Amino acid sequence: MKHCSWITHPEATNASDNKTYFFKRDFVLDVVENAIVEVSAQARYKLFINGEMVAVGPCKGSREKTFFDTVNVTKYLKEGKNELFVEVLQLVSTDMEGKMSPIEGVLRVGSALLALELVCGDTIIKSDESFLCAVCDGIEHINARSCYSATTRERHDSVKQGALKFVGAKVQCGISNGEADHYWWGSTNKCFLFERPIPMLDFADKRSIISFDGTYFEAEYLTFGFPRFKISGKGVVDLVYFECFDSDKGKTNSHRTDRSKGICREMIDTVTVDGEYIFEPFWFRCFRFIKVETVGDVSVEMVNFTEVNYPMSVREDYDFGRDDDNALWDISVRTLRRCMHESYEDCPFYEQLQYAMDTSLQMLFNYQLTDDDLLARKAMNDFAQAQYADGLMPSRTPSVGEQHIPTFQFYFIFMVYAHYIRFGDTTLVRAHLRAIDGVIEWFRRHMTDDGLVGQSKYWNFVDWAKPWSYVEGKNDGGVPVNIDGGIIGIYNPMMAYFLQCGAKLNAVCGRTDVAREYLGLAEELKENTNRVFWDEEKGLYADNVDHTRFSQHMQTWCTLSGTAKPRRAKQIMKNSLTLDAKATYAFAYFYFRALEAVGMYSYTEEMMSSYRGLLKLGCTTIPETPTESRSDCHAWGALAIYEFSATILGVRTYNVEEKSISIKPYIEGRDSARGTVSTIAGNVFVSWRKTNNELTIHVKSNDNVRKIVYLPNGDAYETTQSEITLGCKI
Repeated sequence: MKHCSWITHPEATNASDNKTYFFKRDFVLDVVENAIVEVSAQARYKLFINGEMVAVGPCKGSREKTFFDTVNVTKYLKEGKNELFVEVLQLVSTDMEGKMSPIEGVLRVGSALLALELVCGDTIIKSDESFLCAVCDGIEHINARSCYSATTRERHDSVKQGALKFVGAKVQCGISNGEADHYWWGSTNKCFLFERPIPMLDFADKRSIISFDGTYFEAEYLTFGFPRFKISGKGVVDLVYFECFDSDKGKTNSHRTDRSKGICREMIDTVTVDGEYIFEPFWFRCFRFIKVETVGDVSVEMVNFTEVNYPMSVREDYDFGRDDDNALWDISVRTLRRCMHESYEDCPFYEQLQYAMDTSLQMLFNYQLTDDDLLARKAMNDFAQAQYADGLMPSRTPSVGEQHIPTFQFYFIFMVYAHYIRFGDTTLVRAHLRAIDGVIEWFRRHMTDDGLVGQSKYWNFVDWAKPWSYVEGKNDGGVPVNIDGGIIGIYNPMMAYFLQCGAKLNAVCGRTDVAREYLGLAEELKENTNRVFWDEEKGLYADNVDHTRFSQHMQTWCTLSGTAKPRRAKQIMKNSLTLDAKATYAFAYFYFRALEAVGMYSYTEEMMSSYRGLLKLGCTTIPETPTESRSDCHAWGALAIYEFSATILGVRTYNVEEKSISIKPYIEGRDSARGTVSTIAGNVFVSWRKTNNELTIHVKSNDNVRKIVYLPNGDAYETTQSEITLGCKI
């Protein structure tokens, strides 16, 4: 962006309001060829060319980096006169006191509003005084009721909109290039612009998936994007977006389309009209249903719906041998996609915030489907850049409000570790070793004289297990031991596990002394866990020093970390099956790995049955928790993506350095399975079938990929052939 400047409205104040501004510029083109727009805004923009929406952004940034977007707009232009129109949402400054800041996940700075440069052949259109702009008092942005809302409710007044007054734009300042080869005098500023690190989002016209019965717009599945309505007449319209028919106090076991249930009234757009008005919300809307409520003589028609997704192509060559599992795969992939946009998101309807625990699992599921790791790289950078000097890492980022969940810091280590296992990129690992060191040192400072990890003053969340439910005034929810109830045992084997992950990452980068130090501390934690939390009578590890609380989570981390030796590990996992504090969807991946480690993978069937039960409830995405879920779409529950590809098909990394893979399919509970898995060695196709007490397995990969195929009779075959077919008796 070499030629343009930051421009603003002459009356714009220093980011003190949530206001909408319109910018426009007409121009003439003799020839249309390879037209590129580079654009950014404070805080958000929607770009239209000749009436068509072209781009939405800029990419969510951090407190260290603000981004500009690059878009090829050739197909939107024409020879002759063209119109460029930009809608810009200014948001209350992140650090403004006494004012609400809607859209929790978007940081913002300064009063500069728009920076844009369009280059088409010899024609250059740049943001300067030639742009006209208007402040739109007919649009009001307000916070949704949620305490952490990523969205903004809108109130539109068509009469006020019709009275817009356009004036010449004001140049605020020049562009600061964060990608410059040299920062003069070493000076930087908070408006530096960096190139967007991820692709632009995909827009797709999906009007065909939505029907209308006069009261409710209903989509075939939970979706995300921009509905566009033509509202005619005189009166007021409320558009109520919701995920399913149920109250907003927690989804029950009722069918999602049961209209006898209540609805969530969290997200409502209000439009006042006198005549005809086209309404499209500025911010994304997530919904499966939209209720239309009118006062006066008003009619409503949806004229368009643009579904918005991260551009991820998912293969369709799968069949897991069961219709319900194929359907579960579909809704799991949809759940992941609904929670991937400019960042990974916990849920698309409420917060749209990038939480570390959620993100670490979403990244893992992402890797099974595609080689695209750009969003994952951005996520790791987001967390590393948000880390405090003392090592404390936020539970979510980017976020206007700061929040800390101590265990979520461990999942940053898991992000880096999982990426290394999948891609073998030591350069990325090395870039994040400092952040990993910071996390470990923060926990070290919370260790007691007994060599145990103590509680912090923050939210000590582990999982939404039922016995750990939120009770107002007594606990925060999701915590195995109350804040005044002593040390949380789970922290100790959990830290031991992630220390071992961190040791591996340090070792592959040549920091052998640090690796040795991490392993030594892990051994101390395992010894102290056995000393303090082992309960011989119950054959379980306790969550607290008094041995009054027990959970599947504690047994899981003691198994995965090696705190429990193999025989004891199998004992505790078996004894944990009847505990009240069971793993929910959030924790299922790690619980499944522990069961697998002790040869008890068949016991995952209880939770897999819970997942399949969602299909009977009419769920089109995976909810946050199995029952009483606040969110009907939470991608930490998209576990089937991993289980079906890495376990049912059996494809995993065998050796990172040589980029070899293993194939060890789990064949119980079905007669066949096939599909393609993305791996460190490229795409690998696996197909297996049981016939007359025999198993036949076919594997196809790139040339010269070392593969070890494990058969259920105990045989193992190693090959570098691109295709191989094997069989055995079962």
